[in-house]
Amino acid sequence: MLVIVAMLVVAIVVVLIMAAMRPNEFSVKRSIGIRAPAERIFPLIVDFRQWPAWSPWEKIDPNMKRTLSGASSGPGAVYEWQGSSRSARAGWRSARSRGRRRS
Repeated sequence: MLVIVAMLVVAIVVVLIMAAMRPNEFSVKRSIGIRAPAERIFPLIVDFRQWPAWSPWEKIDPNMKRTLSGASSGPGAVYEWQGSSRSARAGWRSARSRGRRRS
């Protein structure tokens, strides 16, 4: 019994040491391939007013309240939402740059 407790303590200590060595910040990046020309997709992404046409969150919570502010599209545009369900809560997104079109 003492051996099992000792092994468990060692395992916990190892996990804590490994966790302490990890960075305090992280980022998540996702990508997807879309079979459409960039000139057709790009305007839908950079203009937050177009998001209801394609965003899956719009279907999850159709009663979501949306607020657009700042520039009409591209850098300076801000999209805020307040969901009415647990699936689509509150948040905001801002455009920092126009990015670059990729073919």
